[in-house]
Parts: sequence; structure tokens; C-alpha cells
Amino acid sequence: TAQLLAVGFLWGATNPFIRLGSKGIEAVKDTGSKWRNFLQEARTIGSRWRYWLPFGLNQCGSVLYVWTLQNASITLAVPVANSLGFAFTAITGYLLGEKVPGKKVILGTLLVCCGSTLMIYDKILQEAKHDRLNIEFQ
Repeated sequence: TAQLLAVGFLWGATNPFIRLGSKGIEAVKDTGSKWRNFLQEARTIGSRWRYWLPFGLNQCGSVLYVWTLQNASITLAVPVANSLGFAFTAITGYLLGEKVPGKKVILGTLLVCCGSTLMIYDKILQEAKHDRLNIEFQ
């Protein structure tokens, strides 16, 4: 579960930084050609380390997620990593001066975190029960 926490952090904490790094992309002038527009936007975003650094860290979170799935239950890993990512996005965005999340967002984040905590707790109980049964049969 520590890996899932790290995945949630890498996914969530980098999102506001990626948003900041990509600011101004919409100001790229229309050249009249779809391909030239694409190349101009790619050149604009490609030259920004403030975009690429958090993007790279975000992708490291994806690599860690795939690595974690080798040993984790997918029914636990998916909701925990995604909900923690959502929570870290809200917290990091707030710390960077983005608008304060509304009451519904805060309540939703708390409920999702509580649900993730219950899922982890249930998984721990199941593993303990499984271990106890293995000891009795040996």
C-alpha cells in the first residue's frame, strides 16, 4: 500500500504543476493549417521544462503503478491510487494558490479517502484471516 500512496502522490501532486506548465498553449496563433498548428503547439509545450518535469514525474507514477499491479490486488489498487491522486491534486492545487475547493469537493475527497481506507482495512483483515487458516492446516 505504500507504493499505491506513492502512485497517488505522483499522479495527483503533479497535475497542478502540469496545468501551470501548459498555461498559454491556447494563445498559440492559428496558422490556418491543422498540422502547422500542431507543430507550433508541440514546439511551445516542448520548450517548457516547467511542463516536462512534472509530466516526467507523473509518468514515473504510471510506471510504479504497473510495477505495483504485479503484487497488488487490482480491485484494491485501482480505486486507492485514483482516489489518492484526486485528493493530492486538490491539496496541491490549493497550496499553489488555485481556488479553494468547494464544500462538495472537500466532502467528496474525504468520502473517497474514507472508502479507500476501508478497502485497505478489509484487505488487511482478509490477509490476516488467510494467514490464520494456513497456520491451522499445517
